[in-house]
Amino acid sequence: MEKQENRYPLFEGKRVLKKELLWSLRDYAFSHLQLEYQEYGQGFLQGCGIRVEDGALLIAPGMVKCGRFICLLPEETRILYEPLNQLQVLRLRIRLDESCPDYLSYEMNFCLEPSEKREEKKKEQSFELCRFHLRKGARLRDQYTCFADMGTVYDTVNVIDSDWGGVGGQGLAPDITRYFAECILKAEGGQPEDRMFAYTCLLSPGVVPVGILEDYLRRRSKRLAGRRREELYQAMCAVIEEISQGERSAGREEKGGRRILVD
Repeated sequence: MEKQENRYPLFEGKRVLKKELLWSLRDYAFSHLQLEYQEYGQGFLQGCGIRVEDGALLIAPGMVKCGRFICLLPEETRILYEPLNQLQVLRLRIRLDESCPDYLSYEMNFCLEPSEKREEKKKEQSFELCRFHLRKGARLRDQYTCFADMGTVYDTVNVIDSDWGGVGGQGLAPDITRYFAECILKAEGGQPEDRMFAYTCLLSPGVVPVGILEDYLRRRSKRLAGRRREELYQAMCAVIEEISQGERSAGREEKGGRRILVD
C-alpha cells in the first residue's frame, strides 16, 4: 500500500517554516475545495446574491464552478443598467488563459447583455445569474410580493433561469427554494411532508439537489412536466396555491362553526 501523509506547519516560536510546508498548505487549500464540490454541477455554488441600488446591480462575493475548477469571487461587483425595454441577461463570463507556462488563469467578468446576443467564444464559458425586462420609466425591483411574483417578466430581477450547480447537476437558485420554504412555513394548510421539505431547503447551504426537489414535487403535485428550471418553478407555484386554498377552506370552516339541524 502506497504511503500517504498530510503535513501541517507548527506556527510557534523557534520553528523553521520551510517552503515544503508552505506548499503543503497551498495544496491542501486547493484540494479541499476540489473534493468538497467534486460531485457538483457547473455554475454558482455560494454567495452571489443580487440587490438593486441607485441604478446598479450589486453582486455579493461568492464561488462558481467552471469545469473542475472552483473560482472565487472575493469582492462585491457593481454593474450599471439602463431601461432598454428588452430582455437583458446578467452573465458571468469565464475565460481560461493558458498562455503562461507557470500557471492557468481564469479571467472572470460580469456582463449585462441583450438575451439574443451570441454565446461565448472558444475557451470561454458563461453562467447566467439573473435576467430582467426593464421598461422605460419603470424601476427595477429585487423584492417579491409572493412566491408567484418571482416569475414576473417586467421590471423585476428574475433568477429562475440562473445557472446554479448542485449535487448531481444544476438546480434552482437558493433564493427560490428558501423563499418557497418560508412560504410553506408561514402557511397553515400544508402537510407534514411540506414542512419537512421546507426544513431541508433552509438547511441546505447552497442548491437543493435537483433529484430531491423533483421527487418531492412529483409526489406532492401532479403538474410537474419535466426537469427544466421553469417547469420545477411552476410545479412549486402549484404547491403553494394548493396550500393556500387549503388554508382558506380551513378558515371558512372555522368561521362558520358548528350548526345543529332539528327536524
